[in-house]
Amino acid sequence: MNFEWFFSKKTVWEDSRKNKTLQKIVVITEITIIFGLIITFLTFSIGFGLKKTIKDKLLNIRGQILITKYNSFLSVKEKKFFKTNLVKQIHGISENNVIISRNKKTDRYIFKGLYEDYNPIFFQYFLITKHKKKLLSNNDIFLSKKIILSLGLDIGSNIKIDFLFFDKKGNPIILSKKFIISGLYETGIPEFDDVYIIGNIKSIPKIYGCKKDLIKKFEIFISYENIGKNLFKKIPKEFVVQNVQNNHDVINWIHIFDSNIIVISFIVFASVIINMIVFILILLLERMKTIAILKILGAKNKIIHKIFLYYIMQVLIPSLIIGNVVGITLLILQKKFHLISLNRTQYFVDFVPVYINLYHILIINFSVIFVCFITIFFPSFFFIKKVSAIKVMEFE
Repeated sequence: MNFEWFFSKKTVWEDSRKNKTLQKIVVITEITIIFGLIITFLTFSIGFGLKKTIKDKLLNIRGQILITKYNSFLSVKEKKFFKTNLVKQIHGISENNVIISRNKKTDRYIFKGLYEDYNPIFFQYFLITKHKKKLLSNNDIFLSKKIILSLGLDIGSNIKIDFLFFDKKGNPIILSKKFIISGLYETGIPEFDDVYIIGNIKSIPKIYGCKKDLIKKFEIFISYENIGKNLFKKIPKEFVVQNVQNNHDVINWIHIFDSNIIVISFIVFASVIINMIVFILILLLERMKTIAILKILGAKNKIIHKIFLYYIMQVLIPSLIIGNVVGITLLILQKKFHLISLNRTQYFVDFVPVYINLYHILIINFSVIFVCFITIFFPSFFFIKKVSAIKVMEFE
C-alpha cells in the first residue's frame, strides 16, 4: 500500500475523534460539499429543464414567423419559397375574426383554421382532453378552458360562430356556421387562450366560397437558436414577413435561467472554497508537529504534501458519494412522481421539470474535485515548505 495514503488514512479519522475542533471542521466541510453537489445538481437540472420546457412549449404555441400577401390569399404551393435549412416546419393556416353571441353577451374571437399535419407538439403539450379522432373534422373545434368557462359550455356542446369579413367595398358581411366543441386546450398564455378558437381549415373555404388550396397565412416554426437570424435571402416582393412579438420576451426569459445557474453555482463553489481553506489551515496547524517529525525522519516536502492531499481525499470521497446518491435520487423522484408542483399560469407547466444529463453530472463532480484540490494545493505546499522542524520541536 502507498505510504502516504496509508499514513493519511490512519491519522485523519483518529485525529478527528480526539480533537473536537477538527472533528467539527471535517463534518462542516463534508456537509458543505454534499449540499454543494445537491444544490448544483438541482440548479442545473431544474434550470435546463425549465429552459427546455419553455423552448418546447412557448416556441410551439404558434409559429415564430407569419407570411402573408398584400390583399390576397396564399397558395399552398407557394410554401416552396420559404423552405430552408433553418426552418423546422411550415404550415398553412387561416385566422379569421369571429363573433359568438351567448347569454345576451357578444364576444369577439379569432378562428384559427389548421390542416391535419399542423405542428403535433402543440396538441401534445396543450390539448387537455383526449381527442378520439386523429384530426378535427369540418364541424369540430377546440376551445380554451378559459373560453368554454366564460361561455358556460361543455365538451360536446353545439355552438354557432359568426364569421366576420369585408367585401371589396369594405362593407361587413357575417356568415354563420354551427360547430361541435370536441376538446379543450390550455397554453397558459392569456393572449392566446383568451381569443383563439382552433378548427379545421377545410371548413373556412366553404364559408368564403374560395378554392381549397388558398390560405391566408404561412406559419413558420424555427428553433430557438435560429431566432433573429436572416432565414430568407430571396423571396418575392409580394410576400410580407412578420415576426411574432413574443420571441424577444422568450429569449430574455431563457437568458434569466442562464444567469440564475451561473449565480447559484458561483455561490456554491465560493462556499466550498471558503470551507476548504478553513479546513486545510486548521488541519495544517493541528498537524504541525507531525510535519516536523516527518521532516526529522527524512521525509521530503513532496511526500508530506502528498499526505495532506490524501487527507482531503479521505474527506472528499465519502462526500462525493453521498452528494451524488442523494442529488440524483431527488432528481429521479421529481422526474417520475412530480413531487414539486408549479403554478401553470406563471410557469406554463404544472410541476418542476428536471433535465438529467450525465455530462452535467460529470462536469459538476470534476469541478468540485478541481476546486477542492486547487484550494488546498498551494496553501499546503507553501506552509509545509516554510515549517522549520527544529523551531517546532523547540516550541513543543
